[in-house]
Amino acid sequence: MNKMERVRAALRGDAVDRPPYSFWTHFPGIDLDPERLARTTVDFAREFDLDFVKAMPNGQFCTEDWGVVSDFSDVAQGGVARVVEPAIRQAGDWGAIGRLDVTRGAFGRELAQLSMLCDALGGEVPVLATAFSPLTVAQKLAGALDYRAHLRTDPDAVLQALDAIAATMADYVRAAIGRGCAGVFFATQESSVRRMDVATYRRFGQPGDQVVLGAAKAGWFNVIHMHGEDVMFDLLSTYPVTALNWHIGETPPLLRDYVARAQRKPVVGGLQRMALTRGDLSTLQSDISDAMQATAVRGLLFGPGCVIRHPVDHAVLQRVVREIRAAGGA
Repeated sequence: MNKMERVRAALRGDAVDRPPYSFWTHFPGIDLDPERLARTTVDFAREFDLDFVKAMPNGQFCTEDWGVVSDFSDVAQGGVARVVEPAIRQAGDWGAIGRLDVTRGAFGRELAQLSMLCDALGGEVPVLATAFSPLTVAQKLAGALDYRAHLRTDPDAVLQALDAIAATMADYVRAAIGRGCAGVFFATQESSVRRMDVATYRRFGQPGDQVVLGAAKAGWFNVIHMHGEDVMFDLLSTYPVTALNWHIGETPPLLRDYVARAQRKPVVGGLQRMALTRGDLSTLQSDISDAMQATAVRGLLFGPGCVIRHPVDHAVLQRVVREIRAAGGA
């Protein structure tokens, strides 16, 4: 099987010669230059012979054009970006969040990178564009400010801003698929009961999610990433996506419990991202074996439960590749 055939078969739940796999990590210092980022991503994909590629913009690309300034200096040491100048400092600031032209600014930069990435891979490797849920973008716009207070005190202002964010992200998603992406990797970082209750998410999060995923319907490989612990799995797993990604092994459900459901979507994941970061080969070997047993290698595409933190040990990733290849298909 070639990569396209293998990925499509796995997404259909058909037998494969071996499970498809991919890895993704940030490229700090590179990811603000679209040409360098595309070239580095292609090199990374070829080094590990990835079956599909998740594009890796910096995690704040979706906020720059609304005025957010971020510090990325901690990313290379395993940290995350820090918002230095947020767009939202008080409730009245939500009114300034309007729909953007995604062909310009940071969104335009990322679309240029996706075009180069898809052109370089020549249609042989599916490429997923990274998109964030509107509520996730809202949280990023506010930085350290707990924007959730505004959901209670100024809900109409926040909802109006969320509509503009959703429309912008939908435009971006349509443009990305139009440039050759197979679909989107849709990251939801606020959909945990540790962040808010399900009723609140249904009101403020779900409508925007539906707008963005509706824009992705032309894609054939759309993945939802349910970030964090205690995620709203029962809600998010019903979304119109091709496959699910969550922190398997770190938060419920266990993969075998999910597979036991009468109806299920394919799974992208199965590898604990901190085990990849630490180089914990024993845990990773167990992850591979457990995932293959749970799924009978049907509807399984290996990948990390979340972005692999720095520093990334390429020798560890090569060991994981060998383990997956040695395990073979069903």
